[in-house]
Amino acid sequence: MNEEPKEENKEIVNDEQKLDDDLKEKLIRCEKDRDEYLEGWKRAKADFINYKKEETKRFEELIKFGTAELIQELAAILDSFDFSLTVLKNDEPARKGIFLIKSQFEDFLKKHGFSRIVVSKGDKFNPVLHEAVGEIESEEPEGVILEEVSRGYRLYDKVLKPSRVMVSKIKGQSQIKE
Repeated sequence: MNEEPKEENKEIVNDEQKLDDDLKEKLIRCEKDRDEYLEGWKRAKADFINYKKEETKRFEELIKFGTAELIQELAAILDSFDFSLTVLKNDEPARKGIFLIKSQFEDFLKKHGFSRIVVSKGDKFNPVLHEAVGEIESEEPEGVILEEVSRGYRLYDKVLKPSRVMVSKIKGQSQIKE
């Protein structure tokens, strides 16, 4: 009789041990799954935050440059103001009125990121800002701006219309390089 309860106790202990081992294994698997899900959630959250930042930046760019075409057409009107000021050389009251309107117009455009590309005689030619429309033989080094033919404009940091310029070339140098 004494031996039977010991056998039962061993079986119970083995069953309990097996149950403990199963529970420990399940707990380890659950902790591993939890850690995987937590890491995945953290990555998804970081991706979402980055996505929101990128979309915000894209939206700001759209707002900033969405009016580029309109502003570009307004630049042509600004050029017309300059032309009218040269035509009205002898009519000072009309010149003054047109100049005031032109100034208001320029101020409005500046508020919206529009600016003129400033070109001076002697500046180095920059293909990002300038378009060379011709060359003039000169004593100046090659590639120096001698004359601005038409104004260039930019919207914030984007060139809408490059300044059209005449650049220097060394006297006696042929245009075709061998």
